[in-house]
Amino acid sequence: MNRKIRRRKKRLRLLLWIIVLILGVSAASFVVNGMGKDSNKDSEQSIDSKPGEEVLKEPEESERPIEQPDVKPTVAVKIRATGDIMFHPSQIEGAYDEQTGNYDFSNSFKAIKDIIQEADIAIANFEGTTAGNEVYAYQGYPLFNAPDEVLDSIKDAGFNILTTANNHSLDTRKAGIIRTIEQIKARGMDPVGTYVEKPESRVLIKDVKGIKFAFLAYTESVNGLEFVLSPEDLDTMVNIFDEGKMKEDIAYAKENKADLIIACLHWGDEYSRVQALRQENTADMLFKEGVDIILGSHPHVIQPSHTLDYDGETKFVAYSMGNFISNQRVETLLPYGMSEGISKYTEDGIIIDIDIEKIGETGEVNIKNIDYIPLWVYKGFKENGKAEHVVYPIIDYIESEELDEDSKARMNRSYVDTMAQMNAE
Repeated sequence: MNRKIRRRKKRLRLLLWIIVLILGVSAASFVVNGMGKDSNKDSEQSIDSKPGEEVLKEPEESERPIEQPDVKPTVAVKIRATGDIMFHPSQIEGAYDEQTGNYDFSNSFKAIKDIIQEADIAIANFEGTTAGNEVYAYQGYPLFNAPDEVLDSIKDAGFNILTTANNHSLDTRKAGIIRTIEQIKARGMDPVGTYVEKPESRVLIKDVKGIKFAFLAYTESVNGLEFVLSPEDLDTMVNIFDEGKMKEDIAYAKENKADLIIACLHWGDEYSRVQALRQENTADMLFKEGVDIILGSHPHVIQPSHTLDYDGETKFVAYSMGNFISNQRVETLLPYGMSEGISKYTEDGIIIDIDIEKIGETGEVNIKNIDYIPLWVYKGFKENGKAEHVVYPIIDYIESEELDEDSKARMNRSYVDTMAQMNAE
């Protein structure tokens, strides 16, 4: 019996040693092989790694970040627009240098140069022609023809778009239209409203900082000079008011995906400080068709401006921005029978300051802000007796020692009367 017990104990001890041996071998194998299938991958990567290097595990597909689409930044464009640029005889004579035989009009723009150059788009109405002096003399009213140097000073002041559709477009006939356009383009500016030959479109489209602008320019009148061109040339070369053509041009701007449509209109009644009913009707038609901003010229005085709502969209009209520079003023118009009560307003001008914004996330384009810079035209005389004309931004010069007390008083009157017209109810 004792031997049986001893044999049984020996068998138990042998079985326990076998179990311990099997467990030990299994554990060693588990450790050596890197604790399973996933650890084998890490082990293989660690073999290829250099000592001290961190081994990065490739993220699973579900762990990778979702790529976001590129969002365009929000951009802003500043437009500064003003009224009629005109050159009468006293301005032309005052800019002439007998010693050099050249003209220099830069003094007229010295005070507003920085303001204009701040704009991304600076636009004005060039009322007249630059036909040279071989056929027509340099002259003012009634047939305006200025030296080419006026365009040098306009360009140097910072303007980049000139509307050329106005009642003086045909003052020097077909040759004058052609040469004026050529001289404007030669200085890197864009004319709009008159054409050398039939264009692909009457619309000027400009892409500025990713915002696409469309410019239209039309005139109500050419002072009865339609007869100097053939009907075909008249239709081709000058944009005269025509509702059908205006609607075609707006449709063209839309088809070419213009973000903002600006109509520059030479219209209304001269020397009237209130817009005519026909101006209001034309503005309403254009706004309903898709125009966003209307910039008016021709009356030579400032008419009201309005910010309007059309089905939730902001529209803006300045019926007349007055004279930017000219020789029209009390002293020159009184002898022609105009009263002081009317003629004084021809000294007044305005720069309409408009900020346009395009929102990057949505592509939506808005009129973000509208401001006004009132102007007054100074006329004085130099030591040689010649006249000089200078456009002054009133706020910057109302207390300037450059000007006498009479000029400051006229400036003050001009400021009050001009601002009363802006965004008038």
